[in-house]
Amino acid sequence: MPEPVSLIPRGFSRDIWMVVISRMITAVGFSVSMPYLSLYLHNEKNISMSSVGLILMISSVIGAIAGLYGGELSDRIGRKSVMVRALFWRFLLFILLGYVIMLRGDIYIITGLLILNASFGSIFIPASISYVSDLTAEDRRTSAYGLLRIGGNLGWALGPALGGLLAMFDYSYLFFLTGMCMLIAAVVLMKFSKESLADAGITKNQRAGVKEILSVVNDKKFFYFTAVCLLIFVVWGQLVSPLSVYSVNRIGISKAEVGVLFSINGLMVVLFQFFISNVVPAKRQLNALFLGSIVYAVGYLLVGLAAGFALLIAAIVIITLAEMIVTPTSLSYASIIADQKHKGRYMGFFNLSQSLGWSIAPLLGGILLDNFPGRSLFIWGTIGSGALAAALFYVVFQKAYKETPTRDAG
Repeated sequence: MPEPVSLIPRGFSRDIWMVVISRMITAVGFSVSMPYLSLYLHNEKNISMSSVGLILMISSVIGAIAGLYGGELSDRIGRKSVMVRALFWRFLLFILLGYVIMLRGDIYIITGLLILNASFGSIFIPASISYVSDLTAEDRRTSAYGLLRIGGNLGWALGPALGGLLAMFDYSYLFFLTGMCMLIAAVVLMKFSKESLADAGITKNQRAGVKEILSVVNDKKFFYFTAVCLLIFVVWGQLVSPLSVYSVNRIGISKAEVGVLFSINGLMVVLFQFFISNVVPAKRQLNALFLGSIVYAVGYLLVGLAAGFALLIAAIVIITLAEMIVTPTSLSYASIIADQKHKGRYMGFFNLSQSLGWSIAPLLGGILLDNFPGRSLFIWGTIGSGALAAALFYVVFQKAYKETPTRDAG
């Protein structure tokens, strides 16, 4: 008998909760420093915003590629081991980054540290989502990934205000505190969680070269699904930078009102993500992804129609609803159709798709904003068309693979 739909997460093991707590702690740390990184580079180091964007994009792309190795490594030495080691290295790197900033260090050293940090962050992600998949039955996996999102959003809600206070004294303090958050999260996992692959036979001695890691592309079903998700991730990524710039510069709302829009987004995820995740049936995940893509298209089209703050609020509510449907459901479905013997490898590849989508999104949004001035319905209609295309491709995928595979029972 299916469990009743609930707003309150219940029935998850302590190990799942430890990953959620560690995700929340790292999100607190990340949100303390990273929203102010661009301000530091631009205002203190006199780096142009174009160059700042390029630095962040390079670190994100290189980090995403490193995530492929992180997923592979988690198949070989264990999910917990990779997560703890990645967090410990991030602790060291953030402390070092704070020290370099305190000494007014060279921008090239800062860039190198940012790239290394992004790499270890991406190494952590496929290990963590594989860990959750290992310990969760298929019919609860969307809910479990929704719970991870709640932890991350709670962290993002708590960190920025503290970061703003510390930035008044010295930017280096932000990164010292972020480093300590990474250390605390590592200790939480190390002390209070077990290794999910302890009885599964870790393939330590098998070859793990580039050819093996990229063998995922030979799995046509998984590769096609990941490619479709890349499209919807580019649409999702418009939420941050392009939407902020458009709302302030074209519609004319204040920066404080932009903050309200993102607060609505975060609060909705915290309050309703688990409910939404529970509503999605395990055997109807492709239908949910189709629906979520359509909702995305409606939300972004509404942005193009908005002439003021009220309609933007309506748009952000619809976009957040789409986000709550698509994000955990795509993770859950990817974990189900992945080769269970190489789940980390597969989820690393899927994480690459998400990271690339978020890297491409600001570039695409920037090109549209630069070339189509004014409150242009064309800009957001184009972005909405991407969501409609993803919806169509999900339908094609569903027809090509009529039955949802159940390679493991969780």
